[in-house]
Amino acid sequence: MLGFRQKAHRALKYIAWIVAGYVLAFYIYMVFFLTVCHATQINCMYPGAVAVIRFTLIGMTVGGMVAVTDVLFLSRMLREMNFLLTIVSATLVNVLLSVAGLLLFVVIEDLLVLQYWPGSFSFESRLRIFFSGEFILLLAYLPVVSTVVTFIGLLIQRIGEKNFWNAIKGTYHVPHEEERVFMFLDLYGSTGIAERIGHRKYHDMLHDVFNDISGPVSTYQGEVYQYVGDSVVITWSIEQGTRQMNCLRCYFDIASSLSAAASYYRKEYDVTPHFKAGLHAGKVTAGEVGVEKREVVFHGDTVNTAARIEDECSELGEDLLLSEDLLFRFPVKLLKLFTISYKGSIRLKGRQALISLYSIRGEAASQRVNA
Repeated sequence: MLGFRQKAHRALKYIAWIVAGYVLAFYIYMVFFLTVCHATQINCMYPGAVAVIRFTLIGMTVGGMVAVTDVLFLSRMLREMNFLLTIVSATLVNVLLSVAGLLLFVVIEDLLVLQYWPGSFSFESRLRIFFSGEFILLLAYLPVVSTVVTFIGLLIQRIGEKNFWNAIKGTYHVPHEEERVFMFLDLYGSTGIAERIGHRKYHDMLHDVFNDISGPVSTYQGEVYQYVGDSVVITWSIEQGTRQMNCLRCYFDIASSLSAAASYYRKEYDVTPHFKAGLHAGKVTAGEVGVEKREVVFHGDTVNTAARIEDECSELGEDLLLSEDLLFRFPVKLLKLFTISYKGSIRLKGRQALISLYSIRGEAASQRVNA
């Protein structure tokens, strides 16, 4: 239930951002519209305060139609298209929706005015004036708005919402220290699978797998830090990763998603993909590197330790291992819902100090947390 609420919250947040974008765009248009009216001394029919309310409602109507259509249908239909084709297709659809929303608003607006002030104007003449004037301007403006909104949405999809806003705010422009949770996911038997089904089909399988795990990662507020071959590195801030045990529940949700899709993978690739995972938390130095291609990177022993813990999964015969440093950060009342086993203090490869490792089992336990 909690996972569903987080997905719904994410969808509503996305809708709110699109609506806000269209409202802002119509505010910009309103300033232009009122400026032209003032400069040409034309009676604009709508005083300043009324214009603000009117264009706010127009932005909400148009933005709402675009956003809901995108969430329910469009994003899924365009998922397999390349970047340029997606922008063109989404822009065309969004322009059509924008025009439909605009016309719907104008018709409802005029009908309401005529209901409260009968005979104040002719409905036909008002529509004729609108189509011969303001509509032409909006028909030129809306494709620009739709292209910008679509481009920003695709950019966020490519680099991640948090990375986008971090870039805007310059969060990592100056290197600094953070406490973070890292989860290294590695596909079991990847070398043998690639040899058996061929590299092209193996790539297609990884494409499907990474698409399937993107939902749980977003639901539990994770960030994909890196894709490395058949491995994925996911990270959280220490607060988001430990809150409600998000990082652990993310793994169990990923396992559940792949299990639910097992018949598809067996049919298409004759495999059942399954991940092992290592988790650790601690301090890292975070900052941007690169010139032609800038990237946020995390440096420190925490990242290396998480990778080494994932390596131990095969040695210890476990799907999921985590460090004691991370385990003790979780709420005790939630830990009681899981089966936890102490695996001993182990000297990891490339590390002098011993580290205590634990395994956690049970999708059923994870589901009880969600209930």
